[in-house]
Amino acid sequence: MATCPFCGTVTYIDRSSALFFYLLPFSIEESAAKGIFKRWTAGPAQAKDLESTAKITKLTKEFFPVFRFRRTVNGKETVFAKPAKGTLLPGMQDLTIPPGNTVVYDAKTSTGGAEVIQPDITLDSYLPELTGTSIDQALVYFPIYEISYDYKGSSYQAVIDGSSGAVYTTSSPTRSSGAYVAVMGLAFVLGLLGGVLGIMVNPIFFVLIIAGFFAGKLLASKVVGREKPADAGVKVK
Repeated sequence: MATCPFCGTVTYIDRSSALFFYLLPFSIEESAAKGIFKRWTAGPAQAKDLESTAKITKLTKEFFPVFRFRRTVNGKETVFAKPAKGTLLPGMQDLTIPPGNTVVYDAKTSTGGAEVIQPDITLDSYLPELTGTSIDQALVYFPIYEISYDYKGSSYQAVIDGSSGAVYTTSSPTRSSGAYVAVMGLAFVLGLLGGVLGIMVNPIFFVLIIAGFFAGKLLASKVVGREKPADAGVKVK
């Protein structure tokens, strides 16, 4: 029910068919988002020199529109989140809206200087694919940092969830496993050769097994090890 602040009239609202508007505030500041991005570039799956070479060319703080559907499915409350704007931004199909942190969004709501992206997809377009019965539905403005960065002349995009810090990407410079496999293969062959020669020729060749172990460990650390960043912060053009 809703009460008119002027005349006191009480009106019943059917929440299952009404659309409510909410905003999920940022819980991660811009400086923290840059730190999250920097730690992500240093991840084991990323290119060896990504941390030292990547340059952020653009960082935009914005609220992305997402439809939140709360429905009863097989007797249990289930929440579906669907983008309310067509986009190729990574992660927008997989956003999770945390419960309890949203605030009512209206003309008086502060956005903290973040850009508010307006929806271009209608609510009705998702209804046929949803299961269960409606409890309520809302348009939630979701906080994200949209990051464009350069790596060796190529441009990439990443999105950081402004509420959880999750990093989303569609493609990124990854580390090749070929060099690591080659090094470990060489160490294995050296060790095997030492074992065979040690048995068939002279035990002194067993030293090759130890040499293969340490050579493999040393070379692998050179291949996998990260290059030291040029400075402590993420480079911003």
